Amino acid sequence: MVPSPTSPAGRGLPPGFPHALRIAALVMPLVVGAWGAPPAQAQTGELSSPRAILSPADPRTISPPIEGRVDPDTYRVGPGDEFAFRHSDLLDPKILRVSPAGEILFPDAGAVFVAGLTLREAEAKVRESLRSYVRGKGLVFTLYRPRQFRLPVLGEVRRPGAVTLTAPVRASEAIEAAGGIGPGGAKRGIVVRRGPDSLGVDLVRYGTAGDLSGNPLVFETDVVFVPVSGRWIEIFGAVPHPGRYDLIPGDRVSDLVALAGRPLPEAALDQAELERFDAGRVGERRPIPLVGALAAPRSAEDLELREGDRLFIPARAHYNEGAVVWVEGEVTHPGPYSIRDGADGIRSVLTRAGGFTEFADLSRARIDRRVDSAERDTAFLRLAEEHQDIVTKEERAWVKARVRERGAVSADLSRILATGDGPDVGKSGPAGNGDIALLDGDHVVIPRRFPSVSVQGEVRSTGLVAYEPGRRAADYVRAAGGFTERANKSHLRVTVARTGQQMKAGEAGPIRAGDTVWVLGRPERSTWAAVRDVLTTAAQVATIYLVIHQATK
Repeated sequence: MVPSPTSPAGRGLPPGFPHALRIAALVMPLVVGAWGAPPAQAQTGELSSPRAILSPADPRTISPPIEGRVDPDTYRVGPGDEFAFRHSDLLDPKILRVSPAGEILFPDAGAVFVAGLTLREAEAKVRESLRSYVRGKGLVFTLYRPRQFRLPVLGEVRRPGAVTLTAPVRASEAIEAAGGIGPGGAKRGIVVRRGPDSLGVDLVRYGTAGDLSGNPLVFETDVVFVPVSGRWIEIFGAVPHPGRYDLIPGDRVSDLVALAGRPLPEAALDQAELERFDAGRVGERRPIPLVGALAAPRSAEDLELREGDRLFIPARAHYNEGAVVWVEGEVTHPGPYSIRDGADGIRSVLTRAGGFTEFADLSRARIDRRVDSAERDTAFLRLAEEHQDIVTKEERAWVKARVRERGAVSADLSRILATGDGPDVGKSGPAGNGDIALLDGDHVVIPRRFPSVSVQGEVRSTGLVAYEPGRRAADYVRAAGGFTERANKSHLRVTVARTGQQMKAGEAGPIRAGDTVWVLGRPERSTWAAVRDVLTTAAQVATIYLVIHQATK
């Protein structure tokens, strides 16, 4: 029916206005209002177009992230939820908003109450309500945008009061929105009050086991209350998270073990003990059937806990411990190798490593072993302690500091690898004669061969000099730039790389690749020491003169 010129809808139209134009004048404001209405109009619960909802100017288009996919069996509809509604007679889907009373208004069918229903239940109810209107016309009714609501979070939180949340939301998120649990708050035994009923929240179980039942969804009709932490139980030993936990009524041994992350593989369950205190705080320890308690929770073997109970779960010694050694340097397959601690020898490990490469320098091969407190047996340490006249005090201190940093004792392997004999290192084992019994953490090092000689001490250019067969110590000193002014030219020493032995240059003969030539310095003398020696000598001469003079009178 076309409105008359005097009706509210047709007011202002002239009496002779054409029939078709009268209809257009009536419909156009409705179309413009549906597609361009401001956000305030789009929230009235009436049908509206998605284009208005998705307008960039609409602040509701920026929604907080939600926790994964919305579950249609757990999400409950509430005021403010927006749904997309479409059937074959509609060119575009319409956005419907749940009213504050919990209803959705449909044309023809009227209001349908959906608050408190799950998404699946709400869809079924809408389909049933509209069955006579859209029968066989492909009805679609789905959640478009979750609602925001206010929820009271009270008790031991940092900012108690009502917080604003976006559905779907869990109890832990509501507590976090209130600033989190306060210093005296409990993480277990939290209560979600829902009318005459209440739900328990266990954030420890949720955090350690991922149990969603300990962190339920909350709604605008709920109240979250965090109690004071006061009663506790403890667990120690072979569990991932030992420590103190809040006690809630009904807790049993299996619950405490689950809170601590379940037993570790090395746990000796048959040796578990429970300590319980009487009224006088006197503790009594007793073994408990932990295997049975974990196999059958809530059974008679699964004891109910009391305040202050402490559960101890020992571990089995050396459970799945495996000894490992490292082979480094010039072998075919360097890397870690498992061994029988103190039983496998170095030769068997080197065989498993594929043997030596063509660049291996067996004359400098060594084994490094960790030590807590022992004299470090390295070539540098022997140089510092057995040949004090070769290096200065500062150089000896540097060598010892480096040894302490390494925290290892080294042994020369050259003679063992070359001849098949030699002493064991640190500890003998059934590795056989001429072998070394390996221990966990040993490092076998096979250096790379390099044709050079190290020249150190009082020379002008310390470092490596190219090796030439037949050359002696003095030749390498000249190749290093010659002596410095402090050099004691008559005191040259050679460290033989193959054996680590120290000897005079004249006894060493031709130098070999890898050897070290040391040039000693003259002892340092201070000015006062020189004056003191002169005065002492003068006093001694004067004394002798006086004695002779008195004797000849």
